[in-house]
Amino acid sequence: MDGPGYDGPKLSAFDATLLVMGGIVGVGIFFTPQTVAQRSGDPVSFLILWVIGGAIALSAAFTFAELGASFPRAGGWFVFLREAYGPFPAFLFAWIVLFVVSTGALAAMTGFCASMLHEAWPELFPPGGTRGHLGVAGGIILGGTGLTLFGVRRAALFQNLCMGIKLFGILGLFLAGMLWAAPEVVEATTSGEGSGEAAPAGWLAGLFPVLFSYGGWQMICYLAPAVRDPERTLPRTIAGGVCGVVVIYLLLNLAFLRGLGLEGIAAERTFASRMAESALGDGGERVLSAAMAISALGVCAVTVMATPWLYVAMSREGLFFETMGRLHARTGAPVAALALQAVVALVYLFLGTLQEIVDSVIFVEWMFHGLVAISLLRLRRLRPELPRPFHSPLYPLAPIVYALAATMVVAGVLWNAEPRLKWTGLSIVAAGALVYRPWRALFAER
Repeated sequence: MDGPGYDGPKLSAFDATLLVMGGIVGVGIFFTPQTVAQRSGDPVSFLILWVIGGAIALSAAFTFAELGASFPRAGGWFVFLREAYGPFPAFLFAWIVLFVVSTGALAAMTGFCASMLHEAWPELFPPGGTRGHLGVAGGIILGGTGLTLFGVRRAALFQNLCMGIKLFGILGLFLAGMLWAAPEVVEATTSGEGSGEAAPAGWLAGLFPVLFSYGGWQMICYLAPAVRDPERTLPRTIAGGVCGVVVIYLLLNLAFLRGLGLEGIAAERTFASRMAESALGDGGERVLSAAMAISALGVCAVTVMATPWLYVAMSREGLFFETMGRLHARTGAPVAALALQAVVALVYLFLGTLQEIVDSVIFVEWMFHGLVAISLLRLRRLRPELPRPFHSPLYPLAPIVYALAATMVVAGVLWNAEPRLKWTGLSIVAAGALVYRPWRALFAER
């Protein structure tokens, strides 16, 4: 499984921490607070939901931190599942990531980025629904792939720049909410009247978008061999990065409440644009669009550089073409894996039948969240001799909280989602199960 080592330029702890944060802080934080506000009922509950979501994200971070330190190998999540349960669940996870989750998300995010570029600079970038728009989105995929071919270190420098701009934009939005709040809106915020459902039903429904906004902490584990001293660095960067995002999200949502009130957040999807306009005037919306474009670009950079290492792990497990496991002699880039990811993402982008397929596997992905949480409990019991440079604090609290949260998300989606989405998601998993044996036999000879 280990295969040839990684000899390219490696990521520092600073690079890895920003990568963790960049994988989480996307564009969701500019939209999901509306849904949370509609469902929470009052400002205090609104903030508590973000605290609870942060606690769950930190539990997941501690789980991945211990597993990542014990198995600092290419593929991360895939490796954890294989070590705990064998190759079949690991294969199913890689199947949905390759054919839907990561590549579909990459296509969707680049499309959104192209749209925000048009909103910010309409004179330079074409509007959505045009060939030019698809060309810009496709160019982002190819550009990110091309940059990563020069090595993860160079791609990380670009991601660091995007993350810095994100933080600057978030700081600006925070100051807009705290310093330019309209008194009548603030009064509505503190009135205690919410627009959401009564707890606990509203809280549970409001927690789902919070958890999705916190997702992405696992990306750094995919490319563990490309991190300096991963046994020590991974736990610190995962925990530190998630803690940083929790603080950022709480401060930003506090600013939203201060600037718009709960009713203002719940009233319209473009609440963040409204707050930017109140601070910067007519140019505020364009500034926010530019910030969201950069934010989406940063998430794309993280996805492009991290996910191909999962396909490297598949190859070294004997579940994929040998070429997928090869690294460039000088840069250490997984060239074939990067090319495959780009091709699948471009197919999704130009077919345009994307969003429903991606939505259909959300609960499936969370099934694997639950499995990786349980894998820590399982490996602690079955393999006590396993090196553990990092121990999850207050064990077994973190993996139990994480597993319960994953179970809650899966049950909630299955209960509320449209039957078509549920059956599509289950069909994708069933297809992976059906092809597993012939797929494995295809690569067993090498």
